[in-house]
Amino acid sequence: MSQVYNIMDTNKTQTPHSRIIIGSLVMLGIIIAIVLAIMFWGDADGNGENSDSFFGILFNDEKAPTSGDPLQGGIIIGEDDMGEKEKMTLYQISAEPVVGAALSPDGSRVRYFKHTSGHLYENEFAGTKEIRISNITIPAILEVKWTRSKAYAIISYYADGEIRRLYSHYSGTSTVSSAFLPSDIQNITTSLADDMIAYMVLANGEPILFVARPDNTNIRKIFTLPAPDFELSWPAANTIALKQKSSAYASSFLFTLNPSSKLLTRVLAQKEGLDVLWSPDGSRFLSLETRKEGTQIILGVVSLKNNNVIALPFATLPEKCAWAPSEKNTLFCAIPESIPRGANLPDEWWQGAVSFSDALWRINIETGEQTQLLPAYQLDAINLFLSKDESFLFFTNKKDGSLWSLRMKHES
Repeated sequence: MSQVYNIMDTNKTQTPHSRIIIGSLVMLGIIIAIVLAIMFWGDADGNGENSDSFFGILFNDEKAPTSGDPLQGGIIIGEDDMGEKEKMTLYQISAEPVVGAALSPDGSRVRYFKHTSGHLYENEFAGTKEIRISNITIPAILEVKWTRSKAYAIISYYADGEIRRLYSHYSGTSTVSSAFLPSDIQNITTSLADDMIAYMVLANGEPILFVARPDNTNIRKIFTLPAPDFELSWPAANTIALKQKSSAYASSFLFTLNPSSKLLTRVLAQKEGLDVLWSPDGSRFLSLETRKEGTQIILGVVSLKNNNVIALPFATLPEKCAWAPSEKNTLFCAIPESIPRGANLPDEWWQGAVSFSDALWRINIETGEQTQLLPAYQLDAINLFLSKDESFLFFTNKKDGSLWSLRMKHES
């Protein structure tokens, strides 16, 4: 009898435990169902897509923005009259300081060297897919000049108390070759018409101009220059430009040299603060002249054909502009919201004593039409260039070296 009683007592004890177990299993099932729903069908931003679910983020091709990312995938610049967002978006391609930003050889991506490592990277125009092209370490890069094909980079960097230069040849995602260039080069540039370089060296105290292939083969002596302090550019096959270094406190000259005929032509003389930006075909240039020790800025577009000058009614520096690839009458410029009174330009801006907050503008120099693309923002833009279809404008922020792009056209 006691045995039966014990069994019946045991059953009475187990019944509440069974209910607890069953209840717990039900609750666990509900929790699992909720978690799975969030993982597979989450739509936190209410856009009707599951790209913000766990698996949506895991397998999405684009970078998932973090909560600390002020861009959150891009800043929408404006809205149209109907309140719909325009396809005018600002992207930060690299928050790390970069140098030598340019289009990739096929024009579909943007490439740049990072200051911290000197490695070469490529990225999508919106900064969503960064890949490393070269892991050759080149610290303290000062300047990068690309050849027309973007297959060669001429890299100037600082090491052991002096400036050194080398070329690197790239193909696809690898470095084909790289070697030092002569140590006595005073100034160097690349041709915008072909894969060629021009550089100046001092020989027995005389400045001599040479042209060569980017790997410094097929060297040709071109000309003995009239002064040693020229900066070089090569805007067209038959035009090498020679400009004395710019300063608000000294006058400069601008010459052009035909490398075939050896004809040297003086274009501008005794201009304070002189700086220029050549058009893609080399037929004209944006010119900067300053007065009163750089406190007054005069901008104009000068034609080589007839010396005609088109005055521009705004103040900026040629280094903050770019010519449109397909339209020789269009400039894209970063124009400072304000310039400090008494600032000695361009010297104090180069030295970092003056910094700007720029707005981005499209300017038709023939009609005078000006279109604002980006209102004044905390960006001091330099090294402007455009995608081949002119839907993206790229620039580097001088304040911190970060790389940006502005998408300017509606998506089709």
